[in-house]
Amino acid sequence: MKRVKIEIEYNKQGFPILEGSGNPYLSFSLGSPNDLCIEGNQEGLLLLAKALLGMAEYENNDGYHVHLDDLYKINSADKTFTIRKNK
Repeated sequence: MKRVKIEIEYNKQGFPILEGSGNPYLSFSLGSPNDLCIEGNQEGLLLLAKALLGMAEYENNDGYHVHLDDLYKINSADKTFTIRKNK
């Protein structure tokens, strides 16, 4: 089984630093209320993984959240893609 190590860097305020490499592509669609489809290329999926892991380890409860679509213009479907942590 292949294992991949993903490292998340944090800035001084404790926010995860999300840097995309290459040309990340990530999009999602709702086929029905019970069907969420997320698709992307390798760079886009790694960016999503880093965002999810970064938010999972984020220690403050100050409402910080990530808008992947605003940061990287990666959602061609023009929908909002927000990740936030709920304690």
